[in-house]
Amino acid sequence: MSGGCDEPDSSREVDEQVGHYDVPLCPNRLILAVEAVRGPGIALALLREHLQLRETATMVFSAYSDCFFLRLDEIDRFQNRRVGGLEAVSTMPFKAGEIFKYEVASWTVSDVAAVEGMQGVRALTALGLIPDAP
Repeated sequence: MSGGCDEPDSSREVDEQVGHYDVPLCPNRLILAVEAVRGPGIALALLREHLQLRETATMVFSAYSDCFFLRLDEIDRFQNRRVGGLEAVSTMPFKAGEIFKYEVASWTVSDVAAVEGMQGVRALTALGLIPDAP
């Protein structure tokens, strides 16, 4: 900032001033499995599609709490009925879980067998979709 003005000097600062609302998602293994099988970014795409979210919605991972959150703007957080209004913090893990479980149910054996990354394999194993390695 220059000359005592309160104007932000970068787009990042502008973005940080916009209200964000983080809502917890379902267990990590579901998200990691979906991304491993269908590709990076598909978990957010599924949430956007099913919940009719705006393009401003993002997914963030918190290393502190070791879980994913859905980051929403004020419109999606409080005006999108599919998000759940004030109850979203307690209901979103279940809504997201159902969306991802529906996706998992559509997979074929070859979809699961194509996963190569260790994180994806661990997620699929945790879900019982592939057997534990001896």
